[in-house]
Amino acid sequence: MLGAVEVADDGGPRPLGGPAQRLLLAVLVAQRPSVVSTDALAEALWGDAPPATARATLQTHLSKLRRAIGDDDATVVVRRPPGYALAVGPEVVDADRFAAAVAAAREAQAEDPRSAAGTLDGALDLWRGPAFAEFADAPWARVEAVRLDELRLLAVEDRDATRLALGEHALVVASAEGIVAEHPLRERSWGHLVTALHRSGRQAEALRTAHAFRRHLGDELGLEPSAAFVAVERAAVADAPGPIESGPAPPSWGAATTIVGRADELERLAAALDGTRVLTLTGTGGVGKSTVAAELVRRAAGELVDGARVVELAAVVDGSAVVAAVAHVLDVERRAERSLVDAVVEALASQQVVLVLDSCEHVLADVGDLVRRIVRWCPGIRVLATSREPLGVPGEMVWPVGPLAVPARTDRSTAAIAASPAVQVFVARAADAVPGFVLTDGDAPAVAEVCRRLDGVPLALELAAARMSAMAPAQLAERLGERFALLDGGRGREPRHRSLRDVVRWSYDLLDGPERAVFADLSVFAGAFELDAAEQVCAAGGSGSPNVAGTVADLVDKSLVVAERFEAGVRYRLLDTLRQFGAERLGELDPTGRARRAHIATFVGRAERGGAALDGPDESAWSARLDGELGDLRAAVLAAVAAGDADSALRLTAATSELAFRRIRYELVDWAEAASALDGAAEHPLQPTVLAVVAYGAFVRGELDRAVATAERAVERGQHLGVPSCGLPERVLGNALIYRGEQDQALAWMDRMVEVARAADRPGRLAHALYMRSVAQTSVGDPAGGAALAAELTSVAQACASPTALAHAAYARGLAVAETDPDRALEDLVAAADLAGSAGNRWLRAFAQTEALWLRARRGESAAALAGYREVVETWARGGDWANQWLSLRQLAGVLAGAGLDEEAALLFGAVDAAGAAAALPLAPSDADELGQVVAEVAGRLGQAAMAEALRRGAALRDDAAVATALAAIDRVA
Repeated sequence: MLGAVEVADDGGPRPLGGPAQRLLLAVLVAQRPSVVSTDALAEALWGDAPPATARATLQTHLSKLRRAIGDDDATVVVRRPPGYALAVGPEVVDADRFAAAVAAAREAQAEDPRSAAGTLDGALDLWRGPAFAEFADAPWARVEAVRLDELRLLAVEDRDATRLALGEHALVVASAEGIVAEHPLRERSWGHLVTALHRSGRQAEALRTAHAFRRHLGDELGLEPSAAFVAVERAAVADAPGPIESGPAPPSWGAATTIVGRADELERLAAALDGTRVLTLTGTGGVGKSTVAAELVRRAAGELVDGARVVELAAVVDGSAVVAAVAHVLDVERRAERSLVDAVVEALASQQVVLVLDSCEHVLADVGDLVRRIVRWCPGIRVLATSREPLGVPGEMVWPVGPLAVPARTDRSTAAIAASPAVQVFVARAADAVPGFVLTDGDAPAVAEVCRRLDGVPLALELAAARMSAMAPAQLAERLGERFALLDGGRGREPRHRSLRDVVRWSYDLLDGPERAVFADLSVFAGAFELDAAEQVCAAGGSGSPNVAGTVADLVDKSLVVAERFEAGVRYRLLDTLRQFGAERLGELDPTGRARRAHIATFVGRAERGGAALDGPDESAWSARLDGELGDLRAAVLAAVAAGDADSALRLTAATSELAFRRIRYELVDWAEAASALDGAAEHPLQPTVLAVVAYGAFVRGELDRAVATAERAVERGQHLGVPSCGLPERVLGNALIYRGEQDQALAWMDRMVEVARAADRPGRLAHALYMRSVAQTSVGDPAGGAALAAELTSVAQACASPTALAHAAYARGLAVAETDPDRALEDLVAAADLAGSAGNRWLRAFAQTEALWLRARRGESAAALAGYREVVETWARGGDWANQWLSLRQLAGVLAGAGLDEEAALLFGAVDAAGAAAALPLAPSDADELGQVVAEVAGRLGQAAMAEALRRGAALRDDAAVATALAAIDRVA
């Protein structure tokens, strides 16, 4: 396959008898070990116009092929209905030997690079030209040809990396120059070329090469190289050894596990994913794409540096929310002057991850746009997508996931029928419906017929098997014959799609009227839902059912709803195919949209109950519950905005704001901007609160002037509307103004925030207000005043008993005694971090950790402190909270200086000062003095000129570059 398709033995190539035999062999080897139908083989030979004698002629060509390769007993080219397969082991196919050698070389690369280089040389020597040669563009060969050509490029890059490690720089120059000339966007090879030129003593050429790559990206695409390439470039500039790689090496894979009917396919898929950047599993709904993807992830995750991330897009009801769903899984947020997609790409740029995008078909364009950017700028990312059609992105490898193999018409014995994967799935699901169900001699022919009629589609088999509780296999087979117009031997996805749709419709038709109505109503849920939410939606929706709980249980029994158990009970969900089918029925049964309005109202109510509960002892449970329902909350907000329902959109945003702040889910800020712009929002009593959410988002992204202006507008709107303040505008003003150094005005707004909270009689709000005021008082040089406020805060926190309020109290107490009793302070700050973490309050946990780690460093525990700072810095970076990131980097700079990394410390001091955070609060007076002393000591060690230059360079760093500098410094110490 690695060149012109041929068969060879010890005596050399064997003649195959003619072009027809060679083409048939090429088709079979491209699809190995899968069965290629006779129709597909005929199409490969004659296209759309096969002769009348096509089957007989095909048999003749196959017989000649068998004779040519010495397959007299038909054990190589084997007959397997509905066609033929090539039954050969991986040791006799050059492509399989090549893939195995590349994998072995990667495993040996670290310990024995010389051996790895030799193995890669041998593997690459197997190539005699482009894979499949003249057949490479044929539809049946294209997927495998693309995979192999990409794997060849990766092997060359692996060999170049190994040669660099061995000091064979001149060889790498020649190799890498060839790759970048043909593939000018392969950053890894550009990095190898720069490194090889530099290490060959050709520094000027190395710098010109790096500049050429930068110019290409800038002029052609308006983009910059990755951080990894920048590191290689800097090494050349500084004439230092530097890293070998400009990007991560591709992952290796673990051992295979068995899935019914797909063991061989999974092995090939693992190799395919290892050799391409984007692998899309396509096929009809219910065919098992997600199951196959999940197994691939399980195999890959343990071998990858950064594991795998799975984004389930079935719950995304609008394409505009695709990036938000991915950002949620990656735990990143948008920041000032950058889009959310920029944050996603930057988070992935330095990782080695398999990113799984599950169920893409309904948001295909938006997924494609995102994947294009990820592939271009994230060299270590492999995208594994499941979709009913390809994403349509460059370099995409499309892998159709076919149905499970069904019994052949010639299979008569029960043992032969039972060996079919489709039958095994049917029997297992039938046993779920009828405990004790087994395949008998009497039932086996009918079960085989059912599996054949359902094309071996797993979901169709499961739905049909559920009917075993009401009928015998023979009755089921007879009923399928009456209901379905299934096509035997059909090619392509569309017939299978129709057959699955018929199965779903048939199962739906078996429901009674109330069951159909409830099933349709449930399709409005974007994700998993609880029973009480289903009851509320169905009661107000199209069904109006008085017995939703019983009906949902019936739908579970009939495999139309999935029940998922978790610690607190049971959640339910509709499989994607069924949800879409239900949505179509909903349009017929509920044309006025009552169920969708009921869904919005249900989640408005849940958000408001949960938002209030966050200030009490049930905070942890409600925080987890609402965060788990983020998909439905998002769907409700988007639906409300689309419908112009300002009341619902504003109420949802206001109710979930505190949850979003605590869990650093700043997607809510975008909701707030959309809701506040709706007609009718200007005179709504919640408009000031939602404007304050927008202001808070501006603050955490570092847009201080916008934060102040928007918060002031929120205050003015509240006064205009005559509604009491929620305290959030005052909170934003206190934070932003103190950050800008306007201390007196900030403290005045904080005092007003305390007054507002007292007047509202909201202990949770009062706890947060007192916390801010106590911390500020300590930070301005009055720890006694801060301690007094902390004492009042402690009483309030104990009364409301929420973990966040108790964490606020512990933090305030700890900061107040940090100078006089650092041991007690550390104990309180650690307790604050633990309490916050127990409630999912990631914001307060990171905030408390920053101060606790600073105290540990002051006690001489620098290594432990730096290990903790990595988590803090990554938390703020993923969340896009730059206001707090700079405070943490300020403390980290001091710790790095104590660990001997003066240049890195100076860079961070320059970045922090440029961000205006050098004197921002909270900062205990002794900390301010100590940091000032640290800066002076670093300047003394570096020298004034070097210090000034480092501060200048630090001030010029972008925020993401500052974070990269900080994390690299932590790693150096580690």
